[in-house]
Amino acid sequence: MEYKIGIDVGGTFTDFLLTSKDGSSEIYKVLSTPDDPSIGLMEGLAEMAKARNISLKEFIKDVETIVHGTTVTTNAVLTRRGAKTGLLTTKGLRDALEMRRGIREEQYNNRYTNVEPLVPRHLRFPVEERLDYKGDIVTPLKKKDVLDAAKLFKKEGIEAIAICFMNSFAND
Repeated sequence: MEYKIGIDVGGTFTDFLLTSKDGSSEIYKVLSTPDDPSIGLMEGLAEMAKARNISLKEFIKDVETIVHGTTVTTNAVLTRRGAKTGLLTTKGLRDALEMRRGIREEQYNNRYTNVEPLVPRHLRFPVEERLDYKGDIVTPLKKKDVLDAAKLFKKEGIEAIAICFMNSFAND
């Protein structure tokens, strides 16, 4: 494998850093395609292949690693223009994100209001399930709860679903 590629998809440009085994590097920049970020990404890869007078397919065979980063998600969160989202979470933790572990930005300002959560409360659906700190199942997932959530999400026109179960990171 000959190349390593770093890609940063931004709101205006998609930037590429191509490094070779010999330590040389090249920078490429193409316009981002916000409606479908993969288009800009593929255009940049095609430019790299073209610079070597080979097909994209041949070029990709010589790529060892691609590291991809983006500010698209950050921008969607900041501008609140992301997909309408529903949240499945462990029963009893529906409001955990909103409570912010009791931490307030302005601790002594009783009139301070936090930023509105990305997922409104009525679209946060608690389901019965529980994992312990090791990721072992304490209470199996209640499938009926998931099906009920799916019905609600469909009725509400949900476009994306986030799943946040307690200790799920520890479960294989």
